[in-house]
Amino acid sequence: MGFSNRWFPEKAIWIWADLHEFERLGLVTRFFTESGRFHDIETLSVRGYPRPVEDKNFPRLREADLVYVVAGKSN
Repeated sequence: MGFSNRWFPEKAIWIWADLHEFERLGLVTRFFTESGRFHDIETLSVRGYPRPVEDKNFPRLREADLVYVVAGKSN
């Protein structure tokens, strides 16, 4: 599952707003673990890539949004 650091309050579960970005990664990892449907669960955060010059937020924001990934093999 992949997600970024952008989110919309009306679409998020209540705890999401209270968590730091890396805590959100931990929460999703916990959901994977507690579901009992995955093993060999791994996490990844991708950052530092340049934002495309065509992006409406360039040049104010020079780096692309962070991306977080939680992956596991299904049981």
